[in-house]
Amino acid sequence: NSVIIRKADGELMIMTKGADSIVLERMKKDNPALVTTWANLEKYADIGLRTLILAQRKIPDVEYSKWAATYHEAMTSLDNRDAKVEAAQELIERDLELVGATAIEDKLQDEVGDTIAILKEAGISVWVLTGDKIETAINIGFSCKLLNTLLTLSLIHISEPTRQAEISYAVFCLKKK
Repeated sequence: NSVIIRKADGELMIMTKGADSIVLERMKKDNPALVTTWANLEKYADIGLRTLILAQRKIPDVEYSKWAATYHEAMTSLDNRDAKVEAAQELIERDLELVGATAIEDKLQDEVGDTIAILKEAGISVWVLTGDKIETAINIGFSCKLLNTLLTLSLIHISEPTRQAEISYAVFCLKKK
């Protein structure tokens, strides 16, 4: 998610927050802090924390004026609006500078794990669809009792070629050992 603001001094800025797999692809590549940040995000995901990247950049007025016209055209399009809006967003969400990263514990609501366990015991199939990193999703799967050590976990990665950033989807194929 991005927002474009005009600061009190008249300078335009785009500020972005989002999944690291998306935002990192839109950042300047010459930032040495990205390597350390990426490594930290992987560690956070491994312990089940939800992660986001925060980034920004200055936008020259001329660039913004041209982009705003493109974006308005995309937003008012009657054909393929979503694809056109996404393409317009990618034009402005580029060369971002790292502001920071967040990692938070997103606790399950009370009794979620017990409820899922009861549903599974009753023979009801339970599916989870998430946009989380795979490591985070697995950790959450164990904490909510959807996954356990008696299951074989198989991951299937499918790349979506229509996006600039490669997005991986994981499908959990669970079998009793």
